[in-house]
Amino acid sequence: MSTERCQFCVSLRSFVKNTLYVDAYLIVLALPQWMVLSMLASKEHILYTLGCFVASFLLLSIIQKSHTLKYRWPWRWLAMGCCYELLTIGLGTFLMNISFQHIMTLVSASMMICNLVYVICFFVINAFQLPNPYKLAGLAIVGLLQVFVLLAVSTLYYSRWLLDLALLLFVLSILIIMVSVVLISYNNHGILIRDDALMMGFLIYVNYVLIMFACFICYQRFDSYLNSRRSSSNAGKK
Repeated sequence: MSTERCQFCVSLRSFVKNTLYVDAYLIVLALPQWMVLSMLASKEHILYTLGCFVASFLLLSIIQKSHTLKYRWPWRWLAMGCCYELLTIGLGTFLMNISFQHIMTLVSASMMICNLVYVICFFVINAFQLPNPYKLAGLAIVGLLQVFVLLAVSTLYYSRWLLDLALLLFVLSILIIMVSVVLISYNNHGILIRDDALMMGFLIYVNYVLIMFACFICYQRFDSYLNSRRSSSNAGKK
């Protein structure tokens, strides 16, 4: 670790506080955008969602590989801002045609899940031997690959249980990624600087968006299941 970088190192407590501040600000700034899209949009556009997500993840990969985009002002703010807006608008286009109450329910449920993961990470760090975070990340990637395999199989042979299993694997993979990101940051907190809090907060926000994405899919599937039950019961009465 270079002496120049050590001059900007911060304590673990300060880094965690700054990271949580960044994550909270990103969520607060995203809420009005999601509300506007849900109120003004006429119908959902899944292609816009996929396009924004892919562009955001590609830009995030470029930021991770570029020291200029990661640390140099103003390029880091421009790059992170573009990446943030792509991700936020991408999720917003997926949340079209639902009410404000449902959006707040999804936001609250996703936040509760994230907080539960943070509590688990706290106990893992303080009470147990730390698992290898890189192996956890590899396990999560394998889980995401299994999701794509199940989705491909479901296009050939449709089964509700296959889609439910794919959704469960997706949620578990995202949660494992969250844990691995936290553990990797903890293992390297000695070389982290204050500017890394922006990237860490954004990575946590990315996981939050993906969890909210999964929660909305769960809501849709549960709602369609209830509607099918109602329609079948009404048909039986007739």
